[in-house]
Amino acid sequence: MIKKWSVYTVLVLAGLLLGYLFFGLDKPSKAPEDEMAFEAESGRWTCSMHPNIDGEEQGKCPLCAMDLVFMSNHPEVLTSNQISMSEEASALANIQTTVVGTTDSEGISLKLSGTVTSNKKTDAIQTILFDGRIDALYPNYVGKKVRNGQEIGKVYSPELYLAQDKLLTSVSYKETHKNLYESARNTLGLWKMNDSQIDEMIALGKPMVNFPLYADVTGTVTEVLATEGNYYKQGDPLYRVSDLRWVWVVLDAYEEQLQLLQVGQEMELRFTALPNEVHTAKVSFVEPVMQKNKRTIAVRVLLKNEKGKLKPGMFAEAQIKATSNQENTLAIPKSAVLWTGKRSIVYKKPNPEKPTYELVEVELGQSFTDSYEVISGLSVGDEIVTHGAFTVDAAAQLMGKTSMMNKTKNNDYPVQMEELPTLDTRERKTLSIDKNIGFERLLKVYFELKDALVTADYKLAQQKTVSLHQALEVTLKNESLSEASLKVMQGGMETLMSATDIASLRKGFKPFSRDLIRIIRDAKNLSKTVYVQFCPMADEGKGASWLSLNEKVENPYFGETMLHCGVVKEEIN
Repeated sequence: MIKKWSVYTVLVLAGLLLGYLFFGLDKPSKAPEDEMAFEAESGRWTCSMHPNIDGEEQGKCPLCAMDLVFMSNHPEVLTSNQISMSEEASALANIQTTVVGTTDSEGISLKLSGTVTSNKKTDAIQTILFDGRIDALYPNYVGKKVRNGQEIGKVYSPELYLAQDKLLTSVSYKETHKNLYESARNTLGLWKMNDSQIDEMIALGKPMVNFPLYADVTGTVTEVLATEGNYYKQGDPLYRVSDLRWVWVVLDAYEEQLQLLQVGQEMELRFTALPNEVHTAKVSFVEPVMQKNKRTIAVRVLLKNEKGKLKPGMFAEAQIKATSNQENTLAIPKSAVLWTGKRSIVYKKPNPEKPTYELVEVELGQSFTDSYEVISGLSVGDEIVTHGAFTVDAAAQLMGKTSMMNKTKNNDYPVQMEELPTLDTRERKTLSIDKNIGFERLLKVYFELKDALVTADYKLAQQKTVSLHQALEVTLKNESLSEASLKVMQGGMETLMSATDIASLRKGFKPFSRDLIRIIRDAKNLSKTVYVQFCPMADEGKGASWLSLNEKVENPYFGETMLHCGVVKEEIN
């Protein structure tokens, strides 16, 4: 019996030993804290424009092709200006940062653009010396080289013909009336006939019909101003010449850049047509008068052009070492800045140890080649995002945080509030659709125009724009629309009618849609439900709305590029 229990005891001990070997060596279970840490890294990949997209890995949005952003399931409690991303999400988004520092004047450079022009100091115009008809003009194309004294054409002049005939008559009595003869001969000299030509004409005994024309200027023809067979008066220009062995490069500088420029500064010049060549030159002149239409100042450079490679009209780009009176300038890379209207923002990393990013509005000064001067908003030592800032901002938009498109914490698109203003209550007047046939027609044509913009059919869209204008004229005759409404509608229509291509039509479609939306909001007796749809990416990120009869979004501002980018913001019944 004892022997039997001994066997059982050995078997139990062996089982316990095997259980320990198989299961006892496993890793201990996660502590609650570890479990939470694991959960903190979990989340999903979604689109800032289409939050319904739910992905398990990084990629592109199937609706608008934007980069997906990572949304954590356990976001950190932060201020409305801050957003936290996991280490993995930051790495996948390739977010890169740099520490803000200062740069001295030696490290600052400007990039200016401009064109090659002829040297105005060598420009000259060849004119005709007497009234006549141009029977032949030899420098009749741009690029022809002429020199002073060279025969450049033939001219028939009735006045010159009579002057020659007068001289021939005076030859018979030059011995008795010497003064008359000399006067007639000198008259021909004033018209550039030399002595040999006059003697040849006297020897022939008849006037020249086609008188040779000689050049007064030397250079390369840059513009032909006359045409053979036409009559011209004394002093009329025939062609323009310039000495292209020396050319000007005229660069455009903005007002704020002037304090960094001065005569004698060295620069490197590159030309689009000569990508492998770099020319060095110095600023020779800074014009004292601003060009009002461009709001720029012309900076001039004189450049040698012996081989003739530089042609007037070529595009040029210059890089200049700027001169600054400031010893140290706070500057940040241009890639760090996000622009939205007049606002400029960057994302700062408050804690270098954590992937938390904070939106900061900055005031910028000078624009350098690869950086901006910072006037306020940042300090030396701040760590900012220089690559991937748009991805961070997209994630902030998705979370309803403060972003480039949202100044305050709001889950809605704030641009819509600016995009769809309503009329003052004193100006509003209910529009009864059943009493305004023109408005019914206007809506129908509007939706047809919207469909044409979706398909990018410019010819059809142009036709629908004309039809829309006609429908608007009928609508405006109805008294059910207020005077303020009329002015609003007409202003939007003028923008549409001035469009010249599909891009400008889409640009004009925005203000007309905005005006139409705020009028139709007060309409009654609509036969169909109308949807107000909105795309925050339209108009270079400013956002734009439109009306649609279908709830499904088909974007008229992007067409196939981002066909379904947008959301339904309102239903009007």
